[in-house]
Amino acid sequence: MKSGFCLSLLAAATVAVLPGCGSDAELCQKNFNAGNYGDALRHCSLDPKNPESRYIEALINIDAMIPVSDQAKGLNIMNELADSGDHRAILKLARIYAAGSGSIIQDQDKALEYYRRDAANRDPESLLEYAALAIGRNRAPEVLPFLEELAANGNNPARKQLGMYSVMKKNPSEEDYLRAIELLKPVAEGGDSEAPYTLGWIYRFQEFARDPVQAEKYFSMAADRGNHMAADMMLTISREKYQENNTPETRADFRKWIRINADYGAHNAENLMGLDYLTGFIGNDIEINEEEGLKWLIRSVDGENVNGMYYLAKYYLHRYQTPEYFRKAAILLREAALRGQNDASRDLGEYLIQGRLSFSENESESRENREENRRLGYYFLDKASQAGDYKASERLGALLISGKYGVSEPDEGVKILELAMRQGSRVAPCILYEVYRDGMGSIPQNHRKAVSYLYTAVEAGNTDAALYLATLKESGRMGVTRDQNAALNLLRDACKVNEPRACYRLGEHYLRAREPDYAQAYDYFARAASRGMPEAYNTLGNMSYEGKLSADAANQSNIQAAMNFYAKAAEKKYPEAMGNMARLYEDGRRYREAYQWYTAAESCGARNARSEGLLQKLPREERDGVREGIEDFLKINGCADVGPGEGSGNEVSSLVSRTADAAPGSEVRLYDRKKQ
Repeated sequence: MKSGFCLSLLAAATVAVLPGCGSDAELCQKNFNAGNYGDALRHCSLDPKNPESRYIEALINIDAMIPVSDQAKGLNIMNELADSGDHRAILKLARIYAAGSGSIIQDQDKALEYYRRDAANRDPESLLEYAALAIGRNRAPEVLPFLEELAANGNNPARKQLGMYSVMKKNPSEEDYLRAIELLKPVAEGGDSEAPYTLGWIYRFQEFARDPVQAEKYFSMAADRGNHMAADMMLTISREKYQENNTPETRADFRKWIRINADYGAHNAENLMGLDYLTGFIGNDIEINEEEGLKWLIRSVDGENVNGMYYLAKYYLHRYQTPEYFRKAAILLREAALRGQNDASRDLGEYLIQGRLSFSENESESRENREENRRLGYYFLDKASQAGDYKASERLGALLISGKYGVSEPDEGVKILELAMRQGSRVAPCILYEVYRDGMGSIPQNHRKAVSYLYTAVEAGNTDAALYLATLKESGRMGVTRDQNAALNLLRDACKVNEPRACYRLGEHYLRAREPDYAQAYDYFARAASRGMPEAYNTLGNMSYEGKLSADAANQSNIQAAMNFYAKAAEKKYPEAMGNMARLYEDGRRYREAYQWYTAAESCGARNARSEGLLQKLPREERDGVREGIEDFLKINGCADVGPGEGSGNEVSSLVSRTADAAPGSEVRLYDRKKQ
């Protein structure tokens, strides 16, 4: 009955369309909701006096993504509605001009005019949009009252805008930061991720508010809510705590944040993940897993992380000794170097100069290719030097002075070493000391200059230089005034910063003085020994054997104490201590042990040992067994890689030569741990 009634009404041209019976307003809305925009426009246009239909018609036409739209027409309709005071139309025009759409050009000043017209409605969403745009256009004063009103009513987005404005405006004051803290705390507690990040930043970097505990609390809160910048800050914080105090807890926390950042796709974290799995550089409480480590390292390289490129190249060089992987390493180092990774520039330069790497697929290269590689090597080493890498400057200066690899420019080498000094090198002044001490190439000997560089090195904290200068002050050579007290002070300063050789020399001073001070000597030898110096353990053994240590210092019989000290030096493959152990065993008629330790001493380079003669003192039935067991003993206690006459007595090459010929990348010790 109702259907027929409606049809009869539609048939009469003079009868108005009734709502609820398929009116144009209803069909306009229905088709718009269904996405049938053509039909919606047709019905909306038939109902021009209905504000709802008119607004929908404007929406469809103003949307450049709808094929049937006419933006000019839509803009006109929307302006008519806005002029009539339609809040929706005013807000829509503000948003359209704020972003721009199709043929409607972005005009943020016009957008602000519409937002300002709409502000009287006190619509929080519109006011927040208005405030964000106005602050971005440096027109904050016109919107701050609205934000303050919203914030006073508990509106967290308004608090956030006010708080962020306080810290981001030009030259914020202490009061601005305190206001930001007040405003942002409830926002952070309300679940926002940006507010706690900003609070963490204030507590970490603003001196008056610095609070590491609060900074970590808020960075962690933001990171847990998916804020990647906060997660990166937590990685930095966890790294600092690990470096300050390496414990299982700090290692676990550091690894946790590396994993979180790597899972976010942070390529530097991926690089750290790879290195940890490959080397256990964070700590040996991780199982080495080359497959997993390589996976993460390659991910970082795919993300164009230059550190990842560098360490993947190092992995290839250490893991695979084949031309194919050497070439891959060279290409990775070149890519990282060209992107500004200084370690890669330095290492690549050294590898190419020394002829250890090539970009060629052909293993046997022509002389021209080798020369081109060397030229590139000097280019990359100089690139790292000019970028501020003092290690590269040290190498380049030493290479140019030594002239070993075809380029001899001593004067230029001196300039580059002086550059290295300005860059913070503590080795460069020692090299220059040696250059002027001996005279090299076109550089004449000049002791005054040499000594001045030595003083510079000492002031920079170079303990080698302190040892050299102490020697000069003891001897009075090279024009240095002889001054025993000054020499001792230099040695004491070096000993305080864990230089074992300085501690050892102080021990020798007190041991060999006209009136020996055995307690002082023991103290300094013990310091040197605690820092891993085998000579110091051996000397402590000698002092114990000779009865020069008090019972309190030795706390054992002289022979027992001496044997213990010698054993610690022998663990470090010190041949003299091995020989001393052997003599003690021989004195005690323990010929088997004496034979073993004399043989170990010989394997480590000792001369004139007495191993074979001792066999004759053993019963015949024991000799064969001792000979058969010596190989196993030497595997543990001997020096399999050192031949007769080698060991601690080798002549030390010059510092210039050692620096020029150092293995490329020798500062970075990676991939030394074997897979467990």
